[in-house]
Amino acid sequence: MKKTFLKIFAMLAVASVLTVGCTNLKNMVNNHDRDAEYVQTPNPMENHGDVVKINIAGSFKPNYFHKNAGMLFQPELKYDGGSLLLKPIVLKGESANDLQGTTIPRTGGKFTYTEDVPFAPELKDAKLIVSPTVFVAKRAKNAVPTTNTDALAVKGALPLSEKTIATGVNVTPQLVDFTDATPSLGKDNYTPPKNIFQKSALFFAKDLWNLNTNLPTNRAESARTAIAEMSKALASDQEIASITITAWASPEGEEFRNENLSKERSRTGDKYLRDAYKKVIDDAVRAHNAQLPRGARRITARELTKDLPITLEHKGEDWDGFMTALRASNVSERDRILNVIGSNTDRARREQEMRNMIVIYPEIEDVLLPPLRRTEFVIELVVPAKTDEEMKDLALNDSKELTVEELLFAASLLEEKEAKWNVYTAAAEIYQDDWRGSNNMAYLFIQDGKYETAEIHLKKANELSPNNGVVLNNLGVVALNSDDIDGAKRWFTDARSRGSVEAGQNLGLILIREGDYNGAIAAFGNQPGNLNLALAQMLSGNIPAAKQTLSTAPNSPIAFYLKAILAAREDNVNEVVSNLRQTNADFKKQAQTDVEFQKIANTAEFVNAVR
Repeated sequence: MKKTFLKIFAMLAVASVLTVGCTNLKNMVNNHDRDAEYVQTPNPMENHGDVVKINIAGSFKPNYFHKNAGMLFQPELKYDGGSLLLKPIVLKGESANDLQGTTIPRTGGKFTYTEDVPFAPELKDAKLIVSPTVFVAKRAKNAVPTTNTDALAVKGALPLSEKTIATGVNVTPQLVDFTDATPSLGKDNYTPPKNIFQKSALFFAKDLWNLNTNLPTNRAESARTAIAEMSKALASDQEIASITITAWASPEGEEFRNENLSKERSRTGDKYLRDAYKKVIDDAVRAHNAQLPRGARRITARELTKDLPITLEHKGEDWDGFMTALRASNVSERDRILNVIGSNTDRARREQEMRNMIVIYPEIEDVLLPPLRRTEFVIELVVPAKTDEEMKDLALNDSKELTVEELLFAASLLEEKEAKWNVYTAAAEIYQDDWRGSNNMAYLFIQDGKYETAEIHLKKANELSPNNGVVLNNLGVVALNSDDIDGAKRWFTDARSRGSVEAGQNLGLILIREGDYNGAIAAFGNQPGNLNLALAQMLSGNIPAAKQTLSTAPNSPIAFYLKAILAAREDNVNEVVSNLRQTNADFKKQAQTDVEFQKIANTAEFVNAVR
């Protein structure tokens, strides 16, 4: 009798629990619309790099989620002609200890749901919906449901009302133009040849301006060699641009006398150079006439003599030269002497101090002053440079006559791509150890969209110059336009670390696809009129900056389309319609189902604009 009573009591208790559970599940069904909230961010959903990120934040008000309840939460993407079930998660009440899942307290709670869904064209108009199923947790402890169908199979389970969380997938990030990636050119280091300056000097005895070639300063090997080079310069066939003859006096004498000394020494130098030039001409005449056959006309010195562009200068006392020589000397108490002379601004007093120092320190007179009593010659010889036209002609017709720097420079002067390609080909063939020929050939192929051919030349350039930022950036451009986004990102990142400015900007294209809009903006920098920059600014929410960038962009179908999107985000219907009318048929067709325009998609103005 006792056992029968206990059995009946247990059955009544279970029935009571089930009745209570069923009642509470019905409360969850009835209050679902009011007490449960699911928010998708962003809304509409966005396609980044062919992935739609589902990011749902769920919340329940206090006293909604029963302590013994379980819930299967499984979002679904519904689209025209089909649907896609996403992964399920289980939520449970605070007393449902036998169930694995996220606990929602009776006092209210939150949960998050994330999933990356590969983008497919049919998802563009998809709706993100949820219709959870609730059940008594104890009834499912031995078979946790993994689909709504499984959950509904649990005895007493009930479906909750369907909620639409988001409508449509925003494909605006896909408007990034990978063909806008900037390739890098291997630049030339050509500089026009500079004129040659030949320098020499004659030295004079103290207080004299007449020349004594037996002075130790004139007999020094360096002085004699420089004077000999001066004669060679005068005899050269090179054009003489200028000849400057400048004379000085040492600073220990009186200023007036030193001025006169330097003036006369410049005249002595002038006569010396002209005599040297006359000898050069006479020697040239004799040599030329000696080779002529008997009876042939002889040339004269007058026929060979040219006017020399001589400038005479006399600088007086060479105080600067003296101070420089003193600083570099080993004269005892050098610093004190420098201080004494430097502190005297009165010329007469400074000259007197100088004379006093010579008495105390004879090495000043013996070593430092003699080189200051001089006349200097500076002959500027013209080094002829090839004209731009000569460069171009040689590059196209006789490229071996040019250095690699001249070849690459000549290519920069050419306008036609075929001509440039011929020059780069010649550079690669003639200078096989230089990477720029191969790289620049690839550069032109990239511009023509011939990425496979470009890659062949880039591999050669990379062998010649590994880890070169220019080449690595170009490899990134090829990868980007071959749908190897991950590879392109690696190339660009490496190239940027090696100084490639273009690689940093190209990386911005990938960052747009990945949703890092601020990173993309930083990568692009300030580029007025850059459509990809405008796209990143718009997607980041900085509408004014995007409008400013687009204001300087050339008119094009995509520029008008971006302007239409900007206008839609500002609820400016007139501007939306105006810009859509000016874009092309492909963008008009895209606009018909673009969630950017869903607010006005059914208006007559919009429908007429996208026909």
